[in-house]
Amino acid sequence: MDTKFQTSFIPKKTTIETPGVYGSKQVSINIFSVIANIVFVLALIGLGGGYFYKNILINQVKEKGKELESARASFEVEKVQDLVDVSNRFTATKKLLENHVAVSEFLVLLQNSTLKSVRFTDLSYQNLNNAISIKMDSEAQSFNAIAQQTEIFSKIESIKEPLFTDFLLSENGNIKLKFTASITPGLVSYKKFIESVRSNQ
Repeated sequence: MDTKFQTSFIPKKTTIETPGVYGSKQVSINIFSVIANIVFVLALIGLGGGYFYKNILINQVKEKGKELESARASFEVEKVQDLVDVSNRFTATKKLLENHVAVSEFLVLLQNSTLKSVRFTDLSYQNLNNAISIKMDSEAQSFNAIAQQTEIFSKIESIKEPLFTDFLLSENGNIKLKFTASITPGLVSYKKFIESVRSNQ
């Protein structure tokens, strides 16, 4: 009786694979690896887009710089400086005009509003921070004239707080006194004086 020895451990029978649903193996897909790959691809695309956009901006800045330099070169420096000087002169002239004082308007107003029985002998004028005050030595024939003069001044809008003080009887029977008041800046403004002259022409 012949004894047969098996020389290989590999089975003679073919192993039969269990078919899947469609006759093939099922492949398991890891969703996290798919998302990671998509994010990585998007990041690469964004990085590349940012790089190209940066280069575009740099080129635009360079072009604008060249345009600015050519525009500067087209300007005539001397003419520009002349225009700046003229502008500065106009500004200084305008400031001087606005701050210039014309007392003549106040003197005309004083002449037209002073009674014949009252006279002013001395005038001092002071302007501090656009607050204008006046002081005048005056003389009146009677206390009644002083009261009438005070009433006249109180009705003039450009004269504020008119006040007679320091009454003193003189040798000729008249009353010597001091007059103080404040006046509005518009009354002595040279600019408004010029404007009123032009409007009357």
